[in-house]
Amino acid sequence: MDQGHRATMVCVLDKMLKVHAFDERTVFLFGHCNATEEMVDYLLAKGIVSVGILDNSVSKQGLRYRDVPIFPPETIQSYDAENSIVLIATRFFAEMHSQLKRLGYDGEIVRVVEYDSFTEFSLLDETIERMETRMLRGAETLAYLRSGFPTQHFVVCPNNALGDVYWAMAFLPSYCNKNMIAETLVIVVGDGCRDVAELFGLEDAIVLDQTEMDEFVQALIYKREENCIIAHHDRPYTDNIIKYLDKRFLSFIDYYRCAVYGLPRYVEPVAPTAKRTLVGTTPLVEDNSVIISPYANSVTQPADSFWARIVDEWSGKGYHVFTSTYGSEQPVCGTTPISLPIDQLIPAVEYAGVFIGLRNGICDIVNTARCRKIVVFPDCYYSSTPHKVKDFFELPGWERIIV
Repeated sequence: MDQGHRATMVCVLDKMLKVHAFDERTVFLFGHCNATEEMVDYLLAKGIVSVGILDNSVSKQGLRYRDVPIFPPETIQSYDAENSIVLIATRFFAEMHSQLKRLGYDGEIVRVVEYDSFTEFSLLDETIERMETRMLRGAETLAYLRSGFPTQHFVVCPNNALGDVYWAMAFLPSYCNKNMIAETLVIVVGDGCRDVAELFGLEDAIVLDQTEMDEFVQALIYKREENCIIAHHDRPYTDNIIKYLDKRFLSFIDYYRCAVYGLPRYVEPVAPTAKRTLVGTTPLVEDNSVIISPYANSVTQPADSFWARIVDEWSGKGYHVFTSTYGSEQPVCGTTPISLPIDQLIPAVEYAGVFIGLRNGICDIVNTARCRKIVVFPDCYYSSTPHKVKDFFELPGWERIIV
């Protein structure tokens, strides 16, 4: 869960805590995923213990998270709906809401996080008018970009996620070769994603904010734009390939290789073309430093005590330990903060000698770095799928720690 969605979750839950006597109600959560785990953690910190997590995945049923059991959704039929509440923090709210109603549940259902700003299930005139206006704004963006890039194949990365953009770029040359595409225009969300695209020599990427991107993608779909690809693996308004994982397994990397771009498994990703030169002075000590990257949007955070042990272990070996931080992120206690531009990450970790990262987009960016690389996986499932994070987000050739 990224910082924006987590802030929304906290705001919604705090407002509910002011008006609801949660200790007098049966609290369920629907859909076991990273966002739900963060919601369990937040409620526990407020003294609220959820009765259970409802989930359709048979492989998850019977398991527990923080001692909260995972039940099949039918379990809710055994509880008094009038005194129950179901909290949903996944992008499948509409489907889950409908399922609960089919099960006869008529209690309160709350969407805690709004993942899809474009999704409104209503036929009210004002809703239709509002959605039409959004699509028309997206069409204006499309027309503007087409006026400047009339023949380029648009490669649209619709989410602000560094790792997703990395693999979209790594397999883009093979996709272009396969489809005989001569010119492309990469369109991303946020400056960080543009910086990732530039690692691969793409200097003219277009940056939109998330709302502009959502509207733009709506226009692409509505107008049936053919000279483009929406290069992402699970946004429900694109291809929703994530549902494939209910039946068969694909790794995150293979999603981009095989599912997004339709390439054979033997096709290798290209490496970033950016120079491996560390610019300017650095507090790093060559071949005797550890850079840790302890933050991630898409997986559960380990306890602070885990990182404390990592720091103690490597400091005890005589290494200088640094925390890679961005924005408001705080360094792990006992480490030195270091904020590195994206184009300096690979040369920095190679100079340091050791990189240890919670599975995040930074891990993808330094995947080709020539140094000791250790990835940290939480022992949990990926999103709504029956597959563990360690398997879905596997990084071949890395050492790994399971928390």
